[in-house]
Amino acid sequence: MDWKKRVTGALLAGVLLLSMLPSAMAVETDTSGVLDTEILTEQEPQMPETENPDIVGEPVTAQLEEQLVNDPIPEEPEEPIETEPEEPEIMEPVPLRTDHFAYMTGYTNGTFGPNKSLTWAQISSILYSLLADQSMGTYPYTYTDVKPGVWYYQAVSVLASRGILECDGGELNPNQEISRADFVAVVVRLVGVDDTATCEFTDVSPTSSYYPAIATAVQRGWISGYEDHTFRPNASLTRAQAVTVLNRVLGRQIDKAVLASATDLRSFPDVAKTAWFYAAVMEATIDHDGVNNGDGTETWNSYTHSYVITLKYSGTSTTQLVYEGLKPTVPQKDKSGKTITHWMAADGTIANPAKTPVYGPAVYTAWYAPSLITAHKQYVSGYDGKKFGPNGALTRAQAVTLLYGLLADQKKGTCACTFTDVKSGAWYYNAVTIVASKGLITAGGAFRPNDAMTRVEFVEMVTRLTTYTAGNVTFTDVPADHPYYDAIATALAKGWIAGFDDGTFRPQGTLTRAQAVVIFNNILGRTGDKTTEQQMDSRYTFTDVAKSAWYYQAIMEAATTHSYKKTSSGTEKWSGYSHNYTAKVSWESSSSVVAASRITNSITSTYGGDFTHNYNVDYSDGLKEWYVNSKGYSSSTKYLVWVSRQNQKVYVFTGSKGKWKISKTFICGTGKLSTPTPTGVTYITYREAGWNHSTYSCKPVVRFYPNTGYAFHSRLYYPNYKGLKDPSIGWPVSAGCVRMLDTDITYLYKYVPNKSTVVIY
Repeated sequence: MDWKKRVTGALLAGVLLLSMLPSAMAVETDTSGVLDTEILTEQEPQMPETENPDIVGEPVTAQLEEQLVNDPIPEEPEEPIETEPEEPEIMEPVPLRTDHFAYMTGYTNGTFGPNKSLTWAQISSILYSLLADQSMGTYPYTYTDVKPGVWYYQAVSVLASRGILECDGGELNPNQEISRADFVAVVVRLVGVDDTATCEFTDVSPTSSYYPAIATAVQRGWISGYEDHTFRPNASLTRAQAVTVLNRVLGRQIDKAVLASATDLRSFPDVAKTAWFYAAVMEATIDHDGVNNGDGTETWNSYTHSYVITLKYSGTSTTQLVYEGLKPTVPQKDKSGKTITHWMAADGTIANPAKTPVYGPAVYTAWYAPSLITAHKQYVSGYDGKKFGPNGALTRAQAVTLLYGLLADQKKGTCACTFTDVKSGAWYYNAVTIVASKGLITAGGAFRPNDAMTRVEFVEMVTRLTTYTAGNVTFTDVPADHPYYDAIATALAKGWIAGFDDGTFRPQGTLTRAQAVVIFNNILGRTGDKTTEQQMDSRYTFTDVAKSAWYYQAIMEAATTHSYKKTSSGTEKWSGYSHNYTAKVSWESSSSVVAASRITNSITSTYGGDFTHNYNVDYSDGLKEWYVNSKGYSSSTKYLVWVSRQNQKVYVFTGSKGKWKISKTFICGTGKLSTPTPTGVTYITYREAGWNHSTYSCKPVVRFYPNTGYAFHSRLYYPNYKGLKDPSIGWPVSAGCVRMLDTDITYLYKYVPNKSTVVIY
C-alpha cells in the first residue's frame, strides 16, 4: 500500500447521498483568513443517462483451440525466493471537532452562494477549522506559491504537514477551483483509503489515480453520484456540495422539527427552503448544541438565533433575518441613487448597522445630509456693542442656531422632536426643533440649551452633514473604543478639526466661539481674503478680536457677507462685503449709514446704485487711505477731502502727503446724471453762512472749484428754512453741488479750512 493511503476506519459515521448539482461557487475571505460565503441559485441540468455496455472478449477460434491443445505444457518455474514485504507507512485518522459549530457562514451581502465554486485555499481553510488538533505534523509542507503572510498560509501548512494535502515542494495553485475528485481525495485522507472499496461510476476508471478515494467515499456513504451513473470528477466543487459531504463526514444532521417550525433560523436569500441543499446549509451555518438520535437525525437543545433587522429608506421598510453576531447588509444608496449619509437608530443616535453585530431586533432609518448655503453670508455676530467673545463658551442652543442659519432648506424634517426643556417661544425654539427634525441632533429627553457645548458634541453634530470617512485618530485622548471615534476620525480626515500642541483633542472640553467658526468655515470651504480682512475697519471688527489673533481671519470670514472669487491657490479675493447691522439705520445720521455700508474693493467714479436708500456702498478705511496716499495727493492744510461719486460719500483725512489718515466719512448726494459733479483735484475757496433763494434755502455753504458755483451745502429747504423741501441723499440728486446732512456740512464749515485740497472722483 502506498504511504499516502490511510488506514481504514471512519472517524465519524454518516450516510451521504450526494445529489451534487455542480455550479459556479466562490468563497470570499478577509485578510484574517476567516471565511465568508455567498450564493447563486442556478441549478445544473440533469445529464442524460449514457449506455455502459459490457466489455466482451475475442471469440475462441478453431485454430486457437488447436494451438492450446498441441502446445506443450511449460515447465514449472523455479520457486521464487521469498522476500520480506515493505511495510507501508501508516498514518492515524485525523481527529475532527465534535461540536456542531458553524463552519461556513456567508458573503458580506447576506448570500451563501450555494452554486459557486471553491478554491484550494478556501477548502483548506474550511478543513483546517474542522481539525480538533491544529498542530503541525511531520510531512513536508512548503509550496512555492504559498507564502507566509497570506490568509490561507497556516491552514495549508498544517494540512500539508499532516498529510491531508500532498506536498512535493511544488505548487498548490491555491486560487484554482478544486475539482470534485480532488475534494474527495483530500477528505478521504482524513480517515484513510480502503483498498478493497469499489465503485461503478462510468466516468471513474479503476486505473485512475483518484479511484481508491472515490470508491472509499462511496463505501462510507459520503457520495453517490448522478442519476446518469457518472461522478464528473473534473467538475468544479460547489459550496452546496461541499457542506453536504462534510456534514456526512462529521455525522451532522439537521433537527427536522426545528427546521420545519423555527422562525428565527438564519436565512440566505439564495437558499430556498425547497432547495435540495437547504438542510445541509442550515446545519453547516448555524451554531447549535444537541444530540444525535442514531437514526440519522439530531435533536437540537439550543442554537444561535437570528433577528429581524428593519431598514427604512426610499419611503419603504425592508427586513432581513440576520444571524446573531453577524452584521446586516446595508445599502449605501437609496433606490433613486441618492447617497445615504447615515443610519439612525430608534433613539435618534447615529448608528452604523453595517458595522454593528446583531444581538437583537433593531430598526434603522436612512438619513440624508441637508444642503448648506453656498453663498458666503454672515452667520455670526457680536454682542455688547463691538465684542465677539472669541474665547467664550458656545452654548448648545447657540451652536444649533448657527447650524440652522447655514441650512439651505429650513423646512421641518421627518424626525420626531420631543425635547422636554425646549419650550415654544424660546429664542432658539425654531432652530433647535428644525435641526432636530432633520436628524442633525439626537431628539428626545432634555436638550440642555444653556449648557456649554463640548468639542465632541459639536463634532458629532456637524459630521452628520457628511458620510463617515474611514481614518485613524492620532489624538492621545481618543481611544479606538471612544463612542464618537468615527465622528472624530471623519472630521480629522476632512480637515475640519485639529488638536492641541500636546497631541490631545480634549473631547469633553468646552467649545469656544472662535473654535466653532473655524470648524464651520472649514466645513463650508470658506478661506477668507487675508489682505482685505487686514484692511477692515472698526465698522466690521470687534474690540476683543485683535488682527494678530489666530482666529481673526476666521471670525471676519464668518461675520461678514461677501462676494468673492477663488484664486488658483484656493484662497478668496473679495470684491465687496457687508454685514448685518443690528441697530436701526437712520439716513439722517452719517455714522449709522456709514456703519451699515457694504464695502467694495473696486474704486471708480461712476455711481452704480439704484437711487434709493437700499443702496449703501463704501470703501474700507484702509482702502481709502491707500488710495489718497498712493495717488500722492497733497494739501496746503492738514486736511484733505475726497468726494466719492461711486459711493456718494465725503471722506475727510488729516495728516500730510503720503501720511493721510481717515478722520470722517459722511453720506452725501452729488450731481445727478444730467448735471454731474465734475471730477478733478481742486480746493476749498471760501465759505458762506447760507443761500436763501426764491425757491429754496440751504446752509451753511463751503465752496470749491474757484470762480464756479460748486459747493458743499445742506439739503434743500423751503425758502427761509420753512421745512425740508428735498430730503434726498445717498444718490446723485443735485445740480452739481454736493449735498450733505446738516451736522456733516457744519463740521466741514467749522473745521476744514480754505485751501484744503478737494479730490472729486
